[in-house]
Parts: sequence; C-alpha cells; structure tokens
Amino acid sequence: MKILVTGANGYLGQGIVEELSQKSNVEVIATGRKVDRINVDVKKIPVDLFEVKDPYNYFGRPDVLLHLAWRDGFIHNSPAHIDDLPKHYSFLKK
Repeated sequence: MKILVTGANGYLGQGIVEELSQKSNVEVIATGRKVDRINVDVKKIPVDLFEVKDPYNYFGRPDVLLHLAWRDGFIHNSPAHIDDLPKHYSFLKK
C-alpha cells in the first residue's frame, strides 16, 4: 500500500511518517514545503501542494492520503485556515 502524507514535516506528520515507515507492507511518501525533519528512510518530496496540477499522478498514484498540511496548524485562530480552505479543497478534489 502506498500512503501519501502531506504536512509530513510538522509535529503530527513526523510521528505518523515514522510509525508508517516501520510497516513492512507500506510505502510512505512524505511531502510538504520542507521535509528536513523527516528522519526515516522514506520517499521525500518537498513541494508546494497548491502548485501541483495533478497530485495523484505526481505522487505516484497513492492508495491513501493523510492530509495534514495546514499552514499555522497550531495557531488555532489563524486566518490562514480560512484563507487557504479553497486551496485545500482543490487539492483534495484533484
């Protein structure tokens, strides 16, 4: 099974990627604007998700998407959550 984890460089993403990397039947693709904090041996693709025209094929046709990429994730009242919502919707729809 191929699992794409967006926001993989973040607090939650790092732990999820590490845990998934220990599964023998899972191929993990870690992505985000940066991937420098991913300390396990997985495929790392640094990219701005909102600039990818065909994410499904770009990331190798993953079976599962764990979408954790939210700017200002732990700033609960950040305007970025609402401002970026149409971009997230578009990404997920693709």
